[in-house]
Amino acid sequence: MFARVKDFLYRHRRKFVIGGAIIGGVAVLSRYAEFKLLEWHDQQTRILMEKQKKRQHYENTHRTANATVLSLSLNMKEVISKELDADILLQAVREQPQHKHSIWEQLKIVGFSRAISTVYIASLVASAVRVQLMLLAGYTFGDVIQSCHAGAPISQTLQQKYLSVLHYLVEKGIPKLTSQVTQAVTHIVTGLPLGRPLTLSQLEAIFQEIKLILAGENSSQDDLYERKITKLEPWSRYVFEAPVPPEGDSGEDRILYNMLIETDDIIDSEDFSTVVDTLIQHGFNHLLDRMADFYPLPKSQQGFCGSNENWVDNVSRDILPNVSTSEVDSFPLTQITPTHSTSFSNNSSLPVAKLVPLLSGVVHGALSPTPGQLLQKILTVDKLDSLGANVYEAFALPFGQ
Repeated sequence: MFARVKDFLYRHRRKFVIGGAIIGGVAVLSRYAEFKLLEWHDQQTRILMEKQKKRQHYENTHRTANATVLSLSLNMKEVISKELDADILLQAVREQPQHKHSIWEQLKIVGFSRAISTVYIASLVASAVRVQLMLLAGYTFGDVIQSCHAGAPISQTLQQKYLSVLHYLVEKGIPKLTSQVTQAVTHIVTGLPLGRPLTLSQLEAIFQEIKLILAGENSSQDDLYERKITKLEPWSRYVFEAPVPPEGDSGEDRILYNMLIETDDIIDSEDFSTVVDTLIQHGFNHLLDRMADFYPLPKSQQGFCGSNENWVDNVSRDILPNVSTSEVDSFPLTQITPTHSTSFSNNSSLPVAKLVPLLSGVVHGALSPTPGQLLQKILTVDKLDSLGANVYEAFALPFGQ
């Protein structure tokens, strides 16, 4: 019997070898497939968790950036109020009634400059802060940094040094920007009579003309050169001083220098300028909406609005000859309350003298963290969100890289 079994195995030895190899191969392949499946599952789980952490990190940074801008609102208002002080001129009107008209001419320039500076400053601060915090968040994502320093952690000290450049923006950049805006405003509104009525369309045209001058796109460049009015510098010159290469090639100073260089490149990019221009236009639209609240209704609707005259109506009389200057005290620049809704005639107009206190006082509400105000609206513009997201994605490294 054993002989027959042995003979059977010998005669079918090739089948047994091939069959065993097949069975063994299937077993090995199944184990390998199971291993790869588990590996793929773990990889997908890590990717999903990483995306979730990355999303949470981005959203936290987004909220922090908005909160930082809102926290700077008081600083922005203080700088504008200091550089363009309307209270001093109002006091001069009371103390020097004989020079009332010339002082009101100065108030006109200050009023327009305060409003337009508010728009430019809010737009620049919102964009610059968003870029800085998103770039820093990208660097700190996964506690690694990019390029030649991959794997080196960014310390709290380095983060504080990088964010400290905001002091330059507030202390030097905003005053510098305000000064250039004032030059452009002076060029446009100096010859504008205080008693001239302006429609909203005409007011918008003045804003756009000033914007063109600041962008260096005005046609009368020779006249601007003679008046020493220059277009705005690259935006980075208002945000921080030009980075200086550190001595040596090691340590946090080199890392900080690289971060500032990258920030400088982003802020001077065309994409950044496009975003700022968009925010500025949103700001002008907000100003026009606020001014529309004070434009008179058609006569057919005035009966529903109570009195046809309010504190704003006193202003034009105060600048005319033979009128008592005591009425100048009746209007506060910081408290502006509309007398009716925005339902007004397209032909409605207000004298420049009435617009001056409105434009001068708009800074207090526009830079307020209150919902619906200029600063809040600017922070929700889609292009600003896209810019921040692109910066974050460009510098955020996946874990393990």
